[in-house]
Amino acid sequence: MKFVATENLKPGMRLAKPIFNKRGVMLYERDSKLTSQGIQSIFNFGLIGIYILEPAEPLPPMTEEDREFERFQTMSVFTLQEILDDISAGKASKKLNGLVREILSIFGKYKGKITFMQNLRSSADNVYKHSLNVAILAAAISGKMDIPQTRQSNIVTAALLHDIGSLKVPESISKKPIPDLTEEENEQLMGYREAGVSLLRDNMTLDSSVMKNISFLLRDLRNLKKPVHEMEKYPEDIDVDILKVAYEFDVLTAMKYGAEPRSDIAAYQFLKHPRNRMNQKVVTALTHAINIVPSGCSVQFANGEKGIVLTENESDILRPFVLSFRDNKIYNLSDGKTYEEYQIADVLKTLDNRYVMMDEYKKYLDMLSKGEVQ
Repeated sequence: MKFVATENLKPGMRLAKPIFNKRGVMLYERDSKLTSQGIQSIFNFGLIGIYILEPAEPLPPMTEEDREFERFQTMSVFTLQEILDDISAGKASKKLNGLVREILSIFGKYKGKITFMQNLRSSADNVYKHSLNVAILAAAISGKMDIPQTRQSNIVTAALLHDIGSLKVPESISKKPIPDLTEEENEQLMGYREAGVSLLRDNMTLDSSVMKNISFLLRDLRNLKKPVHEMEKYPEDIDVDILKVAYEFDVLTAMKYGAEPRSDIAAYQFLKHPRNRMNQKVVTALTHAINIVPSGCSVQFANGEKGIVLTENESDILRPFVLSFRDNKIYNLSDGKTYEEYQIADVLKTLDNRYVMMDEYKKYLDMLSKGEVQ
């Protein structure tokens, strides 16, 4: 699966994700082939791009939980749009608390890991979809960290509201690739976001912790843009750190103008790097909350070889058991010597030359059930 910008779409390409209209009605199912008419519809929707299957790539399996996640994303975006548009117009929002409760009920105490899926975006809905995804991720992370319910609620509320100021950003800036933004345009962007904080103070009665979370998140995002030697050092605030990790993970993996989205693995490596100053307890909680290197994930190693993940490693998600495509052997990346040779660099971006190794995989599962592999 790969991201293709709208201007590069061609008839015959196969959809990796369904396309919905503005009312949430599915127009194109997964594995549909694009037609000239379909491409024109995508242009009309203003989509930045879509996810496409490689020519020989099989349609990835989709569980009922995956479908429910996608359905929740699609429908909740419209609810959040109504909420943010009402607040921007100076009206009270009656649906905010209900959306916060729904997000927490689904993701706030989820026992396993969710398969977090990015959605298709346009300049018109980017703020709503970004804010909803940050709220979902923040709920999932805070649940794994056993954050008390009231604080969880304040974190998720802040996530839903933090980017309201971006609704006023002109398209000349919002549609410009981030690396191409001038220093002045970056300042304008932050100015719109900070004006959103004033808008919330003037038009809403929010818990002081919600306002603190939003203000400190924007402060930290501004701080992250500075050179390392100029960064301010602020006291640790777990709630803000949760928002920051959720924010960055969504921004890194979301489609955007002028750049391909990063894979979940690449985003995790960014968050893990010391120079990016993320709270590593929160980053670890993220790995417990969502699937980043799940079983069945095809990966590429730093040495150029490829493999498929057989069993996750909860202690270090980049050191799982893998089956090598080169020799059909199983390698335990938690072993120091093996890890020197096999280090996961990223997901396998093309599956055109993928080996079919189900027999080897079944042998591995049988060995695992007999205790012959640990």
